[in-house]
Amino acid sequence: MKAKPLEKNDEKIFLSMCKDFYSSNATARKYDAKIAKRTFDYYMGKHENVMGYLLEDGETGAVIGYSLISSYWCNEDGGNIVVLDELYISPKFRHKGYAHMFLKWMQEEFANKGVFINLEVNNTNIEAKQLYSSMGFEHDAFTRDGFEVLVKTLAPIAEEKKA
Repeated sequence: MKAKPLEKNDEKIFLSMCKDFYSSNATARKYDAKIAKRTFDYYMGKHENVMGYLLEDGETGAVIGYSLISSYWCNEDGGNIVVLDELYISPKFRHKGYAHMFLKWMQEEFANKGVFINLEVNNTNIEAKQLYSSMGFEHDAFTRDGFEVLVKTLAPIAEEKKA
């Protein structure tokens, strides 16, 4: 699995997969083409706290999915919180270990850039919850629309770094 930063020429494939993602049970909202286009354009602005990736098979180069990641500084935690906003694997590529490989890559990629990875998962998405649990993500809270917030520690909290 290879995570390739989104580029302008990826717009069509991104928007297509985004539509598929929002047609699944992964989100409570319906697909909105205007919002998806605005999101893609924002990610193309190369802001330091937003990253978009196309996920590719490491051998064939086939596009298998995408991910949107953002981050923000949290004074309480003494560092950046990395937010896995969206992770989509196309149905024909599911159950082949790609999501696991992506999460492992993400943890390595952001190990020195944040203190936690934070994500939301639909409480009824049992397979995704099992995957996240197997990767060390733990329950943090529930959102008002029934999603579970999960977190994984990447780096020691600021107080521990002083020691």
